[in-house]
Amino acid sequence: MKWVYVNQPSAYIRKYQLTEGDDAKLVIKYNLDQQSVRLSSEENHRLFFIDKTGLWHNKTILKNEYGVEIGRLAIDKVHGTGIIEMEGKKYYYTLQNNTQLVVFEHSISMPLAVCDMTAAPSFSSLAATKYTNEEYACFLLGICWYLFPITATEHLEYAAATVA
Repeated sequence: MKWVYVNQPSAYIRKYQLTEGDDAKLVIKYNLDQQSVRLSSEENHRLFFIDKTGLWHNKTILKNEYGVEIGRLAIDKVHGTGIIEMEGKKYYYTLQNNTQLVVFEHSISMPLAVCDMTAAPSFSSLAATKYTNEEYACFLLGICWYLFPITATEHLEYAAATVA
């Protein structure tokens, strides 16, 4: 898999495609102004919001279009690693050599996904070297949403469980 930057006419919107071979599996449109992420595949289209919290705004919270928290993101930028919690499950990730995003559940030797990042320049620098927390959140949300799609029923059950 590979994240590919797609030219977008707006300075505040970045568009990326998750590709496998020649097929675009998922499209992400990240809106810097609104801190929103639109995910689109052939079957589904969703809108998510990225919130910053914590004393130094070092925690990232992912919310669905209704404002319900669906996940959290912790990032260790020094080591290029972190944890993404999505709907009650923890996944780990690492950015290896600033070129590959590896997502795994228990062991890095058994990855769930390996994504080439060389064709996905950073929003802030337009070079695949340093990503903002929001960009990490976009890529990881996209990968998790692509790998582990949830049905509307599962989504409602999770939302009800978090409210209760």
